[in-house]
Order: sequence, then structure tokens, then C-alpha cells
Amino acid sequence: MSDGGTRRLTPLHKLVFGQSLIGIAYWALLIVIESKATFTLREDAAYMAAIAVAWGGPSVLLSHPVGRIIDAVGPRTVGVVASGAAVVTTLAMIVTDTAPLLWAVTLASGVARAFAQPAADAMPSWLPGRVEHVESSIWMGFATSLPFIAGPTTAAVCIALWGTVSAFGVIAAISLLGGLVFILLGATVRPASEGAESRIGVRALMASFTVATALVLTLVTSLANGAFRPLEPLYVREVLERPASTFATIEVIFGIGLLGATVFMLRWKHLLDHPRFLPLSVVLIAFGEAVYIGTDQVPVAFAGVFVWGIAVGLFGPACRIALLRGVSSEHHGRAMALWRAMQATGSLVAPAASGLIAAVVGIQAILLVVSALVGVSGALVWSLVGLRTRRTTPRAPATAPEGAWGPMADAEPARDRT
Repeated sequence: MSDGGTRRLTPLHKLVFGQSLIGIAYWALLIVIESKATFTLREDAAYMAAIAVAWGGPSVLLSHPVGRIIDAVGPRTVGVVASGAAVVTTLAMIVTDTAPLLWAVTLASGVARAFAQPAADAMPSWLPGRVEHVESSIWMGFATSLPFIAGPTTAAVCIALWGTVSAFGVIAAISLLGGLVFILLGATVRPASEGAESRIGVRALMASFTVATALVLTLVTSLANGAFRPLEPLYVREVLERPASTFATIEVIFGIGLLGATVFMLRWKHLLDHPRFLPLSVVLIAFGEAVYIGTDQVPVAFAGVFVWGIAVGLFGPACRIALLRGVSSEHHGRAMALWRAMQATGSLVAPAASGLIAAVVGIQAILLVVSALVGVSGALVWSLVGLRTRRTTPRAPATAPEGAWGPMADAEPARDRT
């Protein structure tokens, strides 16, 4: 935005910056926790699974109270408190010297994350001027995508240069900066009540076709992502027959695709208004996954994972737009908390199941089935959207032909839709 020919930093810009810092800190923190558990405490796979539960479980179990608290007191207050808690728990990890203590502090950090992320997600609805949902969703999608590259990079650099203990201190500083952004946002505006019918729960949310499809597709894609995560390194090692550096390159390419989606949406943001954009992004996710995992050729795998990254980058903002438009503004905190819970569910349920099944049927077989199920889900919603559109499209009013008279001349004239 500009003012008198000079650019100024808007509240949305500040929020995107803060959300990016929070995301980078959380990504880096998880990697450093896993590094400490693996290389310092010498824990096994069962303990790593317990860490995953402590990290993602609070977002799933606390989504309803978190959403109610955000809607009641405002996302700015919740964001400030949650960010402060994140700083404290991160610093506490410096002095954790046993596996049970590290797990307990990780759980506390997961609780802070369960509050901080939905608070940031709901914040645009409380900003003065009522930021338009499409614009805010694109930029918040960017803030979510950037940490995918910057978070692991930050963790790797900190561990390499200063070690695990110092890395926790750096991550705490990043969390502190992200939390300060909530304070710098200044005054917020409470969304106006939209009537008695705006009092919602999970059942009411799921009663809306748009909201229900967004949440269901989020669950499907998160479960698929959870199934892919533990098997991707094995796929690179056993199918592509390449070293860990290739897997790292694949992760970078995926992240570039995520950021590329932001550029696409900023250029053609009007496409996000199309009702089939959301299921199309899911079909594209399935296509990218299938190309990526269905080959033994590295260039093809690179191309597939790039498409996958773009598709995921398109899917997130499209989902967010559907939820914000399908729920009254005063309850956006509840919707965003439930959305985050759906995302976290995949990281808790799918990894163990996919690992056990892959041991029987093979890595490529199970992942191809997963990608096919994602594609079927997207195609089904595509069809349902088309069916609903045909049923709800009103007939065009009759218009009088030029020169007509009598009853035909009384027909409602055509309206200019431009």
C-alpha cells in the first residue's frame, strides 16, 4: 500500500513478518529437539514417536478451548502470552538433561504452539480496516511456507556453529521477536456479532458444505503428508538409490514450490474465488505426489516434488479462504484452531501406520495408494461442487426482444453484470 507516494508498513505486513518468525522458530525447535534426543540422549524410535505426540497432540486435543479463548479475548492477547510461553519453554530445554524432562518441556512447547498458530491465523479478522480474506490468506500462506526452508536451515546452521545448547538460545530469541510483533500491531477491532445463528460448534461448522469440504480435505492431505514423511528418506535411499544430500535437495525443491505458489496467487488472485480452485489444488497435490514417488529417476522425482510443493502452497490459502468466508468473523479463532487440529492429526496417526504397511507391501506401493486416495478425494469434491453449482444457479430472467410490445415488453430488462 502507498500513502502520498511512499510505501508504509501495514498491520498485515507486520503480522506476516511475525508469523514467519514464529514458524521458523517452531520448525527449527522441533529439529533441534530431535537432534538432542537422538545424538545427546541417544533415544530410540519409540521415544521419537512420543516426541511427535507431545509436539502435535495439544493442537488436536485443545482446538475447541483454544478457539473459544481466541474469540473471547482476542488473538493479539493470546498471541503475546503464547509467544512468551514459547520463549520460556525453549530456554528451559537448555537445562533438560533427561529424556522424560525433555518430553515434558516439548509437551509444554506444543501447548504454546497450539495457541500461537491459530491466534496468528485469526488475527487478520481483527485488524483495523478488515483485511480482505483473499489477500490475507495469500500472505499468511507465504508466512507458513517460508519456515519450511528457513526453519531447517536455521537449525542446521545453529547446531553446526554453536551446538545444540546454543541453538535453543537462538531459537528463543527468534520466538521473542515474533511475539513482539503482536505487541507492535497496536489496537485491534473486535469483529461485530452476526446474529444468534453465529453461535457455532463443530457440528454447525460441518453443516456448511464449504467449511466441511475444506476441513475434510485438510484432514485427507495431512494424513497423506504424515504417511509420506517417514518413508521419503527410505524412498530416496532404496528406490532412487541416492544419498542423504539428494533427500535434502528434494526438501529444498519442495519449499521453492511452496514459495512459487505465493507468486502465482499474487498475480492471479482472482482464481481463488472459483469454487473449484480448492479441489483442483488437491488433485494437483495427488498428481505431484504420484510423479514424485512413482519413479526411480531423480529428475522426474525433482519435477514431481516441485509440482507437489506448488499444489500444497495453493491448497493452504484456498482452504483458509473457504473457512473464513464460511464462518462468521467473530468465530474465526474457533475455525482456525479446528483447522490447525486437522493439520496436526496427520502427523500423529499416519506415520506409524504407513511404516507398518510399507514393511509388508513396499514403500512405493503404499505411497502410490495414498496419493491415489488424495486424488479421488479432490475429484469427488470437484464433482460435488459442480453439482451444487448447477442446482443453485438461478435462471436468467426473461428479457423482451428488441422491438417487442404487449406482455413481452413488460419482462424484466437484462441487467448489466459488468
